[in-house]
Amino acid sequence: MAVHAVIMAGGKGERLWPLSTPDMPKQLHSFDMGESLLRSTYERLKEIAGNERIYAVTNAAIAAKVREQIPEIPAENVLVEPIGRNTAPCIAYAALVISRKDPDAVMAVFPADHMLSDRRRFNDAITFGIDALKEHPGLLITLGMVPDHPETGYGYIAPGELIAGGTSHCLHRVVTFREKPDKKTAQEYIERGYLWNAGMFLWRVDTILDAFRTCLPRMYDLLSEMAGRKVIQAEDVRMFYERVDAVSIDYGVMEKATDVGVIPAGFGWNDIGSWDALAKMLPSDACGNVSGGDTLLEDSSNNIVWASQKKVVLLGVEDLVVVEGRDAILVCPRKRSQDVSRISRLAGERPK
Repeated sequence: MAVHAVIMAGGKGERLWPLSTPDMPKQLHSFDMGESLLRSTYERLKEIAGNERIYAVTNAAIAAKVREQIPEIPAENVLVEPIGRNTAPCIAYAALVISRKDPDAVMAVFPADHMLSDRRRFNDAITFGIDALKEHPGLLITLGMVPDHPETGYGYIAPGELIAGGTSHCLHRVVTFREKPDKKTAQEYIERGYLWNAGMFLWRVDTILDAFRTCLPRMYDLLSEMAGRKVIQAEDVRMFYERVDAVSIDYGVMEKATDVGVIPAGFGWNDIGSWDALAKMLPSDACGNVSGGDTLLEDSSNNIVWASQKKVVLLGVEDLVVVEGRDAILVCPRKRSQDVSRISRLAGERPK
């Protein structure tokens, strides 16, 4: 079974506003690390699937930039969504494209805007999952991160009975998925052995298409209309997206399917869901400040500071997020960084 890897690269990046914008979202930024999050994702996946079998699903506003950042993959493997409809239509579209090329393919799905620090352990987990699908071809597999603190910004997965075990990884049946909890509930989840939901998936392409048929029958019917075309044109894709409901793969399929497994894993994963989350993945100075671009910090501690065009200076402050973007400047307490996506939408709605 050949592995086909899908990079979901259509996000708007609202949570790292104002540096991240719809025409330059966070997956296209490098954050002073040498390569963008998208490029880093590609570099991990090329060890799992060759260039001909790597796909990026994105939106029209950034499709050209996606092609520029990963020119190694065929241009036709950059699949353009005309409208954002969450992750289920994105995965359905990619599954259809892959199934037409390779009906027996293993499909691996990953977000473009996450970070991880241990590529070897990541590869080991994916290899274990691919091998598990040989014995359990009807499984939908997700990767669950072993938590190290009670995080309220992630969903959780409750693992159940052991399905398969190896020397370094194991596969459990999923009992349930849980939405993002409050602090007290998150602590309870950790004590029960729950895992963070990382939004990474492995399955056979025929299995996920069958899951769409069962769990999202209307979406499957619309997809089947597109599948009936000898050649899928942009107009066919547009009609599918205009008629399909916006729904996540978790809510639409994973929570409804009956044969779902999870691989507990730990490879230094972070979904970069806030400026505070990004700061945890970057080096800090002696005073706990994390900075990027042209900055000067004097008598200041535990701040996150990012400059894009102008010099940003902080004097005598602590626990702030200060970000200079192209069109706006953000200043907020570090503990409020989870609220940035909401304020970015409000800022975008206000007349200039």
